[in-house]
Amino acid sequence: MNKKIIIGIVIAAGVLLLAVLILLIIALRQPQPATDTQTNETTTTTDVTTTTNSTTTSTTDTTTTETTQPVEQDDRQAITAAARSFTERFGSYSTDTNFENIELSRYLMTESMSKQSDKIIDAGQTTAKFTSVTSAVTSVTLTDFADGATGATVEVAVRQKTTVGQADATYSNVTARLTLKKVSNTWKIDSFRWL
Repeated sequence: MNKKIIIGIVIAAGVLLLAVLILLIIALRQPQPATDTQTNETTTTTDVTTTTNSTTTSTTDTTTTETTQPVEQDDRQAITAAARSFTERFGSYSTDTNFENIELSRYLMTESMSKQSDKIIDAGQTTAKFTSVTSAVTSVTLTDFADGATGATVEVAVRQKTTVGQADATYSNVTARLTLKKVSNTWKIDSFRWL
């Protein structure tokens, strides 16, 4: 074979090997999803006594079973995190982004809230003037929740920056009220309104 072809093949193989190695390193360095676990250990002891020609034999059989069960995330923390994330995304928008904020928030919504969002999109299609709103959550207050419940109400304090057209930005403090429902062990927003 020609020496140049062999060198080309060796270089190509080296580059390919390097690419595979980089991908492998990236895949191994990605953090694994955090799962709180609780380990329950069960020990069963069985004593068997056998008598043969005046000899006593004792056998102990010990079986240890370990089970790992996910520990539920604290509902209050999950509710607060969902309300904070949803309010900042849902409450920040620009007419230039074609309601991308709502689309990016759908995974946090129940079916009912998703339908409510569709109405907001339909009503907002007629806005001709540029509008931009940026929302930053300043506090979250859990107003109605009991441990073990599947529903909650939250009030979220928000600092908003609003720009309309070419005018200077205005700042305001507003409050939103959200109701949440637990759907398949995940807290989702069921309703949202500005107070």
